[in-house]
Amino acid sequence: MKKEYLDLKLDFMFKQLFGQPSRKHITIAFLNAILGRKGTDRIIDLTFENTEKVKDRTDGKTVRFDVTVFTTLGERINVEVQIKDQQDMPERTLYYWSRMFSSSLNSGDSYKLLPPTIFITIVNYPLFPSETDRFHTKFHIMEDEEGFLWSDRLEFHLIDLSSFMVQWKKYRRKLKEQNEHELPWLMMLSAADAKRKIQYSDILAELEEWAMNIEEVREALIEWENLSADKKNRDEYEARLKELRDQLSNLQGYHRKGKEEGIKEGIKLGVEKGKIEGIKEGKKEGIKEGIMEGSRIIVRNLLKKGLTTAEIAELTGLTEDEIREL
Repeated sequence: MKKEYLDLKLDFMFKQLFGQPSRKHITIAFLNAILGRKGTDRIIDLTFENTEKVKDRTDGKTVRFDVTVFTTLGERINVEVQIKDQQDMPERTLYYWSRMFSSSLNSGDSYKLLPPTIFITIVNYPLFPSETDRFHTKFHIMEDEEGFLWSDRLEFHLIDLSSFMVQWKKYRRKLKEQNEHELPWLMMLSAADAKRKIQYSDILAELEEWAMNIEEVREALIEWENLSADKKNRDEYEARLKELRDQLSNLQGYHRKGKEEGIKEGIKLGVEKGKIEGIKEGKKEGIKEGIMEGSRIIVRNLLKKGLTTAEIAELTGLTEDEIREL
């Protein structure tokens, strides 16, 4: 009987495998591989923080973290998985990092006590398509001319699984030589694709080979298989997947409708002005208004479904103030 694996890119499944204290040895191996930790720099133990915690601000903005850990090396590490294309991901990541970083310090403590705070963002779309074709990029704040660090407390990792898949198909042998530590984990995240409703048998077959030599990969595969076969787990997974699909479908539909209505209204306004400039300007205004109306419809529908403004902000990229204005 063919084994079926649930997509680990879905936040629910990612947290099930990598965000549980009972499986922290898998999380430690995953983080060491992704961060390139070796020797004395390796993470040997960690504790999980409350990943469902909502951290409120006075302006009402809320933050939810996926998998967050505190290591025995004194570092806070957060891993975020995002399968929807978020246009504001760089800014969103900065905001999330700043909230986590600042929350590490108690009133009256020295700033020297702030721990290195590392963010690992995993996406399934190219975030910087014109800047790089690498699937794993690393960021710090550095001086422009001489390249020295402002502080070692900030570190961002961006992993683009869509670029990884392109390169894995073309340069499999080369990748195995250059990325031997993180390769099996990225393969694991890429092997099942809920959006396309497929799983890649060639990746799974190669993962079986890796599992013969790396104990943590073998244990991760076993746990992944068990989680995928568990009926209760599958039901929750399917519910979450349906929710995401419905939300994406609604967003795309409303944006498309708003754009079409905006174009029609823009042309009408432009014709009334009787000038080419008027047509261009009217079209822009019409598109803007159409998209606004589409956003209003989205927000109303999501509110009717019982979602909070914080959850809607997370899904749409709008701020909570913008949602209230709509």
